[in-house]
Amino acid sequence: METLTMSKIFTVFRYLFCVLGAAALLYTFSYPDTIIPPDPVMEDVEEFSLYSLKPLLWVVPVLVMELACLAGPRKNLVWFSALFTILGAALFVYPLLSAFRPEYVEPTFPYLGDMLSTGLVYYVCFIGVSVLLRLMLLAHMFPAEDFQEHQEIGFVSASVLDPEHARTVHEIAAEKKAAPPRFHFSSGDNRIALRFKLIMKRMIFRSRLMTSCAAGGVLLLLLWFCFFPQPTAEEALQRDLNLMLQHRLTQQGYPLATKAAVHAAARVMKHISDHESFAGMSPEEAEDWLGLNKLPESLRSQLRDNRPLKLASVNSTHETRSRFLTITDGRRICVLYVRTNPADGNIIISELQDAGWDAVADETRRRMVNDWGAFYR
Repeated sequence: METLTMSKIFTVFRYLFCVLGAAALLYTFSYPDTIIPPDPVMEDVEEFSLYSLKPLLWVVPVLVMELACLAGPRKNLVWFSALFTILGAALFVYPLLSAFRPEYVEPTFPYLGDMLSTGLVYYVCFIGVSVLLRLMLLAHMFPAEDFQEHQEIGFVSASVLDPEHARTVHEIAAEKKAAPPRFHFSSGDNRIALRFKLIMKRMIFRSRLMTSCAAGGVLLLLLWFCFFPQPTAEEALQRDLNLMLQHRLTQQGYPLATKAAVHAAARVMKHISDHESFAGMSPEEAEDWLGLNKLPESLRSQLRDNRPLKLASVNSTHETRSRFLTITDGRRICVLYVRTNPADGNIIISELQDAGWDAVADETRRRMVNDWGAFYR
């Protein structure tokens, strides 16, 4: 009994270890750039390096999961239980992230690569491949011992089928048949049989109840995933307007935007640029639209700093535009540039410029600006 308990505890630990591996697998599928950030220097290096292994990051958590499975029995049970646990958690979290923190689901900028939406597709494909390999191909190539024993139950030795010892139909018909056994049950035996029937009914009921609960849970999860209310375009814009003003103070007391704020700022500025939301507005009206009048003067003046700024994604700034709003978390930066009408000072055009999000994308755009400048010079 004690050995059986220890075996169950060890299986639980293997399952938890495999769950960590499955979570790491989904993370490597979804956010590989956070593990090995893009580097323009390493992009041009032809020699083998750690950067070359970036497309194979997912192999590491798979090996961890495989070690957890091989450490004991019920390998497939541990493997698929862990995979489906993380899949269920991802499907539960996905609509919440999509509604409140969409930068984890879809890339803020197209060049940022895969996020959870793409990683989840890779993860489901990996589960499908696991089913084909582990439950079909490997099960056929290396059948389990109990399956082999089941196959050997109907095995008939070749000596029994030896033609030299064959009998005719008449000999088989003339063979004396043993009388079929007849069992007489007492009242005590009937009580035992009745108790056994009750136990079997309870087991069947529990099995059906567990199956129904599992099916109901899967159905509820799918309904949650498909029908969780998502914000409208206006609600999403208002969410980002509130979120983009969040900031934190460094040890030196310098305010910086939070990670969520800089992503929200990028979405707000892109909306302004795409829809020309500031066209015809005065700078004061644009500030009110952004809600900057609610901020302390020190923070507002920092966000509205219009001094020339050198960005990693461009080599020079245009003389016909000025910096209107700048939000940064210390590494990533979003700048909203505007062009104004010299006659009345109202805004004509708004443009979003970003930098620090992806070093390779910054270098590519900087070179492109240089090439265009050389071509039109």
